[in-house]
Amino acid sequence: MRRHLPIPQSGRRLRRLAAIAACLALSFAADTAMAQTGNQGAFPRTADGHPDLQGVWTTRWATPLERPPGIALALSPAEASQLYTRILSTPRGDPEEVAVRPPVQQTEVTGLVTIDGQGRSSLIIDPPNGRLPLTPEGRARLSKAPPGGNAGLEGPERRSTTERCLTGGAGYAPHLPMPSSNIRQIAQTPAYIMVHTESFSMARVIPLGPQGRPAPARGGSSTGHWEGDTLVVETSGFPEADDMRSGIVGSFPISPQTRMTERFIRTGPYEIRYRFTIEDPLLYTQAWTGESTFERSDERMYEFACHEGNYSMSGILGGARAEERHAGRN
Repeated sequence: MRRHLPIPQSGRRLRRLAAIAACLALSFAADTAMAQTGNQGAFPRTADGHPDLQGVWTTRWATPLERPPGIALALSPAEASQLYTRILSTPRGDPEEVAVRPPVQQTEVTGLVTIDGQGRSSLIIDPPNGRLPLTPEGRARLSKAPPGGNAGLEGPERRSTTERCLTGGAGYAPHLPMPSSNIRQIAQTPAYIMVHTESFSMARVIPLGPQGRPAPARGGSSTGHWEGDTLVVETSGFPEADDMRSGIVGSFPISPQTRMTERFIRTGPYEIRYRFTIEDPLLYTQAWTGESTFERSDERMYEFACHEGNYSMSGILGGARAEERHAGRN
């Protein structure tokens, strides 16, 4: 459950927030100027000439990861409306599998992602069929993934890290549309890019240039560089326990062999085109690519508070023990 609370005064969190604020203050001090980029429209640049990616952005899209069978990638307005209505009325999950989660709520999303004026039926743009090119191992791992990443009822350590208020996947690469984690603030300096996701107050710091790759973290370690006006970020070094990525409609497995390449392309004053490519010979028969957009938002970033102190964990585990006692009496 998400709650918006006053910023706490505890020393550790205060220092962390102060560090984020310092990065933001430094980045926003950069001089920006409007520059024309052909037919893509005007967008600001930083003092060192790169596209300015700073600001608050949202990815509140209902577009599924994989394309439903029988439809094209680019949709007409009528087709996009039909798919959006279908998503809002269909339980989440692969159409071929048993539904395990309720439909997407209209309050969670604003529609399908639109690129070049056309609604998209899937995030995946390659392979052309819009489906994950899974190996047998990849399919086995995806089919074994329980709803929400909950691995068991033996104890709290078997529950997902999100449920335990430790981490949330929304701040990791790639940045997928999420129901309650779709507000992100980007800060930028010549040496670093920071993507601060509201959910779990996750700050992903990406070094640029020759500083070197940071030590591997749960979300992998990332390094970035500019290719013309495109920010390219490469991420690898995922630990064994970091084995799944999930969006609002669709999930896919990752492994220590996974390599992700993200591309951030500023296409105008209100949009960043976001493209990511996944490579992993253990899980996929070929590299595959997804695409969406970051849209400029005037929403405010809030401190995220998890559900510490409520009854969820004790209720889940207490219910499991009660079921065990009941089964033992029968």
